[in-house]
Amino acid sequence: MPGRNIVVIYANEMAWGQFPCKCALMRGSEPFMNHCHSEVEIIKIREGRLRVVSEGENYLLRAGDIWIAPPFASHSIEGGSEDSVRLVVLMESKLMGMGEYGGEQWQEPSGPAEDVRPHWLDVQGFLEQADLNSRNWDGETRVRTDAVIEEIYQEYLGKEYGWQLAVKALADQLLLLVVRDMPRCEKKPLNTQVQKLKGILEYIARNYCGPITLSGCAQVAGFNPTYFSRYFKGHMGITFQEYVKKLRIDRAKWLLQADSGPVTEVCYQCGYQDIKTFNKLFRQETGMSPTQFRKEQYKM
Repeated sequence: MPGRNIVVIYANEMAWGQFPCKCALMRGSEPFMNHCHSEVEIIKIREGRLRVVSEGENYLLRAGDIWIAPPFASHSIEGGSEDSVRLVVLMESKLMGMGEYGGEQWQEPSGPAEDVRPHWLDVQGFLEQADLNSRNWDGETRVRTDAVIEEIYQEYLGKEYGWQLAVKALADQLLLLVVRDMPRCEKKPLNTQVQKLKGILEYIARNYCGPITLSGCAQVAGFNPTYFSRYFKGHMGITFQEYVKKLRIDRAKWLLQADSGPVTEVCYQCGYQDIKTFNKLFRQETGMSPTQFRKEQYKM
């Protein structure tokens, strides 16, 4: 079916607390469906192998490799070796540079020297223009980037006084490595059909934690509900309702591995208002309760 090889799934912006960064050590070969999100995703392979598909490109990552997904870049985890262990960092791009968490931002003025006015630093633009696969970096860039990622994880785990400031400083170091040391690459333009689908999925991502409906999404897309239902399944391979459910459950699985907070809080953050419904749907998808899932992940 048209578009099946370019499926893109958005995930909602972090609503997990006031500081926009989460880390998790993930084990095993379980795949994650093709998705996009507003956060920067950083994957470092500690052990084994992992296959990642991003924007149509297929990557086999091995121990020591690092791969970074810019905001809204489509990617999927296709699986890996049974001994696969990866460190995953998810952070909103506004943590980098001098955005909401760093005060006013400035860029070099492009006009006359006296025309000095504040401009937003295009963090996403820098990320999209960089080659974010460590296989293509020089040795020093690999070593320095690896060290920054590991420090972010240790600060996140320890949560000592001022850890948020430390993570912010490390995020800026990572951005500087992107800007100065990582090679450039040219982003491929997307066709009209893909842009249309991305717009639909972005709307879902920004609203799936509320009472989102097929008819409401169809209205935003400019389709009638019947046609939209066929259009969505034709391009995504699953129904609208199944898509929203899987999006919520996949987010819950990530949260359960990245945070030790109450399962009830995970339930609410994934768009469910009833813990019994959440537990039932989670068990249908994974074969275990959310609490059992978390315990199994920590035992591995």
